[in-house]
Amino acid sequence: MEQTSIPGVDREVFERVWRRVMPVERGDCPFTLPAEGEAAVEETALTVPAAEARIVTLGQADEGHDIQCLGPASAAYGASLQGYIDDELSDWRSYQALARRTPGGGGRALAAIAADERRHAKKLSTAYFLISGVRYWPEVRSSQTAAPLHAALRERFWAEQRGAAAYQAAAAETADPCLKELFSELAGEEEAHVWTIRGVLEQL
Repeated sequence: MEQTSIPGVDREVFERVWRRVMPVERGDCPFTLPAEGEAAVEETALTVPAAEARIVTLGQADEGHDIQCLGPASAAYGASLQGYIDDELSDWRSYQALARRTPGGGGRALAAIAADERRHAKKLSTAYFLISGVRYWPEVRSSQTAAPLHAALRERFWAEQRGAAAYQAAAAETADPCLKELFSELAGEEEAHVWTIRGVLEQL
């Protein structure tokens, strides 16, 4: 079996502790120490099977850069994810305000879009956390617009199309398969919002 030395280990301390807990050498133990009085050879005397070296060597955490799905290798998308989260939370508040201004079934339809936008933000925030280990969820105040209802809905109609296009472009560019799937899903839902808003306008 291939052997490898353990870097960063204080040999004297290790031997003193090891002989206290293992006074008698065992054949099934992966560690080998020289007998008392033998000359120590620093680079070979203290060894462990190479397959187990990463378990024994403390302080060398797996950085996860070989993880293709929402791992540290996708950190380059962090700023974009923050921007998308900000946008989705802002949209959530905007649709909540519009729902209160819209009568009947149109108001309920806009409230459903608001719930979708918050759910989008949660999904994006989860992806950001899995990649970075940091939870990103900024505070967003209630959004109010002075524009007439029809004009505000027209702006949202355009905004949803721009959002769908942005997610489609992000899905095409990312190498992370999980982000690609997420962006494609969000693009489809933003496109659905476009037609919902058109239907609300037709009812007013």
